[in-house]
Amino acid sequence: MSNRRTVLGVTEEHEALRAVVRQFVDERVIPTAMEREARDEYPADLLPEMAKLGLMGMSVPEKFGGSDVDYVSYGLVFEELARGWMGLASVVGSSASGAWLIGKYGTEEQKQKYLPELAAGKRTSGIAMTEPSVGTDLKNIRLTAVRDGDHYVLNGTKTMITQARHAAPLVMLVRTDVNAQPAHRGMSLVLVERHMSGYTISRDIKKLGHRGLDLCELVFDDARLPVGQLLGDVEGQGFYQMMSALDRGRIYMAGAAVGIARASLEAATKYATERETFGHPLGDYQAVKLRLAKMAVEIEASRLLMINAAVKTQGEGRATVESAMAKAHAAETCLNASYDAMRILGGYGFTTEFPVERYYRDAALMPIAEGTNDVLMMMVADSVLAARR
Repeated sequence: MSNRRTVLGVTEEHEALRAVVRQFVDERVIPTAMEREARDEYPADLLPEMAKLGLMGMSVPEKFGGSDVDYVSYGLVFEELARGWMGLASVVGSSASGAWLIGKYGTEEQKQKYLPELAAGKRTSGIAMTEPSVGTDLKNIRLTAVRDGDHYVLNGTKTMITQARHAAPLVMLVRTDVNAQPAHRGMSLVLVERHMSGYTISRDIKKLGHRGLDLCELVFDDARLPVGQLLGDVEGQGFYQMMSALDRGRIYMAGAAVGIARASLEAATKYATERETFGHPLGDYQAVKLRLAKMAVEIEASRLLMINAAVKTQGEGRATVESAMAKAHAAETCLNASYDAMRILGGYGFTTEFPVERYYRDAALMPIAEGTNDVLMMMVADSVLAARR
């Protein structure tokens, strides 16, 4: 008799997809993850394999060669990928976000140019929002794109940009109308290729975790971009377009956080059953049992919040509050579970001989990325208060 629990919103098709991804992760990712992590190696060799499984085309419509999965599938896939290696999940997630924006808002020519190769793993994409003096407050970005004939002239800097060396294109938020009021109505998204005069990657930024993909600072000094690279061929829509992508990105982050937390629990459980102390398996002790139980409960709750956000997004197009809840709760669960796993392993958990220290480093970003947890919880609070007014 199967002990698998039935979860509302998760079908047999979802479970079948999860099983395929789990097998790929077990066979192709986990055996080499620690070595790749140590080398900070970009997983280019895995991208064609994932493309064959439909994972590189999750955000791409079927007419362009993608798998166009639903949001529940999306979250479950990232749970499995992050369970194996968060660096790989970040590569896929970053590319999926850019591909979704192109598929949702791009012109037919832009879709034909980029989407088939993104789905095939021949290209990757990414998004570029953050600037040195602008993080969460996107309405104050300063990178300008001024129309000059059949080109835009870009000036300014982006920083903390994931996959900047590999993405082609980066979907970048710029200011096309510096006089617009309010300011966000003068923002647009442009598709930036790597080789463009006046565009340089000024430095690579070293990271605590999420290794295996680049994090860069980009400088634009009178860089000329053809007007055909304006996403959707309409100015002034960039802020709204980017905001619509963030709910989706938070489902990805929630799923990935669950994956890291689950890997932490699995590592801690394995160690607790194999390690003996004072003549008993470590897992016999009440303190260890309570830690494992807490981890399991919080992981299950986080997954259910993620599925709820995915189901609502699928049905209604947006689920801002639900995706904020899911991402914030899963991120905290991930951070706590990875640390509890380290405590169960004791000194071994602090060494690179076990993967737990990697889970802990990767977990540290989760409350920060795709909207800080503090900001997301303020959004939840505003929703709660608004319901009482």
